[in-house]
Amino acid sequence: MMDTNKARTVTTTQTSIRILEHVREMEGATLSDLAEELGRAKSTVHNHLATLVEEGLLVREQRRYHIGLRCLEFGEHARNRKQLYKPIKIQVYRLAESTNEEVYFAVEENGQMYTIEYVMGDANPSNPEAGSQFLTVGSKYDMHNSAPGKAILAEYDDELVERIIDRYGLSATTENTITDPEELFDELERIREQGYATNDEELERGYHAIAASVNGPQNTVVGALSIGGPAYRFELSGSELNTSVSTLVDAIESVESVLNGRNGLNGS
Repeated sequence: MMDTNKARTVTTTQTSIRILEHVREMEGATLSDLAEELGRAKSTVHNHLATLVEEGLLVREQRRYHIGLRCLEFGEHARNRKQLYKPIKIQVYRLAESTNEEVYFAVEENGQMYTIEYVMGDANPSNPEAGSQFLTVGSKYDMHNSAPGKAILAEYDDELVERIIDRYGLSATTENTITDPEELFDELERIREQGYATNDEELERGYHAIAASVNGPQNTVVGALSIGGPAYRFELSGSELNTSVSTLVDAIESVESVLNGRNGLNGS
């Protein structure tokens, strides 16, 4: 859940983080690239780069800087630190195999979504663009325009939802994205009534998904499990939707049985 506590930020640390973000987004960058992106002197940026390289968070290959493998150390620790995720990981793989679609598990942290497990059911899809460009492991995205994000928002009270909106806004990634707060609250009420959320090309064009929240001990929201695929194949209406929802709900019930100490999915 989003932490609203405020503390004084450190500008030098923020600069180093921005450098890492730009290097990742640019798939490698030169000193000049980064100085221009940040609007900072080359000498200042070079000092940050030297420190990040020394710590293994960046590597330099010829004249370009790239994300270092040491970042895996932190990412894997963040993903695996909660034992609750183990049975969910198993179910993600099982769902992908049984549906032959994309299956992913996403969690909310500080008002944004992160995908921490992702499997494409068809390892060699005939359409190379069938997979989502936004939802693979490590992806960060807003809550209002994705199925797992909306599924989790529907579990929150209105006050918390409003704080998240105030902090991040409701930016449009496609023409289908909900950008009006009143419309979003209406959508969240529908999700509560029907028990699942949909993504009708709201995060990216040509992509559909459904999702529902996963609850752990004391009915805490652990995250959301989602099934998705290309819009031409993954239907959001009729019998196809009913089948997908039933499959998703069964999987979540199995996971929650394990998380809450009941008989269910075998974690072996």
